[in-house]
Amino acid sequence: MSIKNPPFVTIALILVNCIVFFAFLSPDTKLYREAEEYYVGSDLALIEAKAFEQYRKFGRVMSLTPTEVNGSRYPKAKLYPLINQMRGDREFMDRLRKGEIITPDLEIHPLWKEKRDHLEGILSETSSMAFGFRPAYWDLQGMFTHMFLHGGFMHLLGNMVFLWLAGCVVELAWGRIAYLVIYLAGGLSAAALFGLANLASTQPLVGASGAISALMGAYAVLYGRRKIKVFYSLGFFFNYTMVPGFVILVLWIGNEFFQLLIDKGSHVAYLAHVGGFFGGALLAFLCQRYLGQADKRALDSGGEDGVPQLMDQALRKVETLDIAGARALFVQVLGKEPDNRAALMQMFHLDKLTPGSVEFHDSTRKLITHLMKDRQAHWETRAVYREYLEKSRGPKLPRTMVFSLIPYFASTGHLDEAEGIVGMLMKKAPDLPRLPESLLYLARACLKENNREKARSYLQVICLRYPNSRECTVARRILEDQET
Repeated sequence: MSIKNPPFVTIALILVNCIVFFAFLSPDTKLYREAEEYYVGSDLALIEAKAFEQYRKFGRVMSLTPTEVNGSRYPKAKLYPLINQMRGDREFMDRLRKGEIITPDLEIHPLWKEKRDHLEGILSETSSMAFGFRPAYWDLQGMFTHMFLHGGFMHLLGNMVFLWLAGCVVELAWGRIAYLVIYLAGGLSAAALFGLANLASTQPLVGASGAISALMGAYAVLYGRRKIKVFYSLGFFFNYTMVPGFVILVLWIGNEFFQLLIDKGSHVAYLAHVGGFFGGALLAFLCQRYLGQADKRALDSGGEDGVPQLMDQALRKVETLDIAGARALFVQVLGKEPDNRAALMQMFHLDKLTPGSVEFHDSTRKLITHLMKDRQAHWETRAVYREYLEKSRGPKLPRTMVFSLIPYFASTGHLDEAEGIVGMLMKKAPDLPRLPESLLYLARACLKENNREKARSYLQVICLRYPNSRECTVARRILEDQET
């Protein structure tokens, strides 16, 4: 993938999905709100909630009359949780819509049927009902259009992320026409398997997950035997290993079946994912057999001197204890990708073998600089900093970095680490210009943790040692406020 050869079809599919979602989102939201207001306001919710209570107790509705419904209304605090429980019972809801719960022999049936039909009429105007795939009505239009609809923004976002990740590689490997055929036909096969397993369902299937699963099936055919690099970590030990692509894909498809078995009440269409996967794999196999080999280089990130290849070579040299050779290769990686965390971490671990070397100080500085950009990596930063202090024969990190570590550690929950740095600086160079600022930061951090005694001690140190500083003025004001 490059600027000269962008994945046009993948980009187009993402745009179409997004445009369709945002074009239909506003009217659908209004219709769903209208349906919910009618459901509660017309007493339909009350009728079905009472039917649900009897169903849970007796396995069926024993009797239900308009008088019984009106005579025993629920407060909202009880009604709404009961509705949520009822909607979570997929078997009950399916039977309710089929007319197997509130049956014609019940007195309430005509009233319930009228209200239920009115509610279904409102919902039928939503885009998911109009263009989703409903197995009970089995139409080719719904089988096609369902893959461009989504139930919410997070549903759309998750699918588009995976469409981009899988689509780019598969499109460039198979070519745009074959790729589009695999995507669309895979979506149809997803709907077909889902429909065959839910022939009586009137609930719509929506989402691009089945079509995206087809891309994963095509990926499996193309790269199934190829080894893929996987990162793993055991505490502070980490490394890469090479795993055949089919292993990862078998685990993925196994997870789909497992979720299908244990999550029977879920609204996730796992069978659609499975149908899409096998449909995509079959189409990719046919394309490979009758249209020729796909371009497997789409997964490569360069020639023999690409970053993944260099990392592989370097890690192999680490395994054979060729430290100098490994280090030279990691230097090449960082020349191409200066923020490659794995390479920076490996350089740190290699250089700590010679703790008195200039290289150890330099690799520590680069790694900490990189980690500090990510506030979520504060535990890693702390571990690296502590190991550096323990191993090095006299820390030689730049003072600007040392001072920046104080607010970094204090704001990420490692106040003790920040205090240790300030204490070390006070002993070695108490006249540094930024020390009053750091002491004031520590005092404020202690106040946030409601440790007033420690905060007071830092403020007093500022006033005693740096009486003419701006921080002293601020410290006195804070002390006065604390006293009052």
